[in-house]
Amino acid sequence: MILQNIATAIRQQNYYAVVLEFVIVIAGVVIGFQINAWNEGRQDSAEERDMLVRLYQDIEASLSGQVRDVAYLEQQIADQSIILEALSNCEVRPDDDLIFQRGISTLGWLNPPRLNRRTIDEIMAAGRTHIIRNRAILDELANIVATVEWRASAFDDTMNSMQSNRQRIEPHLRFHLDQVIENRFVPGHRVRVEYDITDLCRNPGLINSVSSVSYLTYERMEAYRPLIGIYEDVLPVIAAELETRWGVSPAEMPE
Repeated sequence: MILQNIATAIRQQNYYAVVLEFVIVIAGVVIGFQINAWNEGRQDSAEERDMLVRLYQDIEASLSGQVRDVAYLEQQIADQSIILEALSNCEVRPDDDLIFQRGISTLGWLNPPRLNRRTIDEIMAAGRTHIIRNRAILDELANIVATVEWRASAFDDTMNSMQSNRQRIEPHLRFHLDQVIENRFVPGHRVRVEYDITDLCRNPGLINSVSSVSYLTYERMEAYRPLIGIYEDVLPVIAAELETRWGVSPAEMPE
């Protein structure tokens, strides 16, 4: 219709009408682009908000898991100190027997560093990092990924060493499942360890293996502890972005 009007105006040499029709066409195109850009901006904004909500939830879960893991490693180290003391004295005090059993049954129980990477990997795989406008958040995420990968790089070697040490210790123990030991990190921890402390304390290689496991457990605890601070630092940054730009409070976020 517009092209027909322009053609008619040209034939009639009505150049004012021609210019007017061109202005209408150009204005329509510009408005169309603006509407399209506005819609895309709204979609990007909604996508960014959803990403930040999921990032907050992922990092909050990572923080909770890492705090628990570090506390569990602290318990293991405390148990291992009692084991090493018993081996040094060649005696297990009656009050320490269940702790000795718990500690020696959980030697080498480690988790890799905690990071729920669901949303981070989704953002990276889709090449959508530009959706997040706050560069501070992107910098924090990059730091988190780099730190976790660095802390995780030694995990396999640590577990191989743990396994080697357990193989030296376990032939001197017998495990049963007819007892539940108190362990707040392993609900219903069912184990009874039959051992001869005299036999154990006369075996320097076994004592060295327990000592090695205790050292490696401590090393992992110290490697994971900084992750807690990193996660605690980034959560308020994400929460502030959500509250400032969308009025979304972390406390109101759906699980």
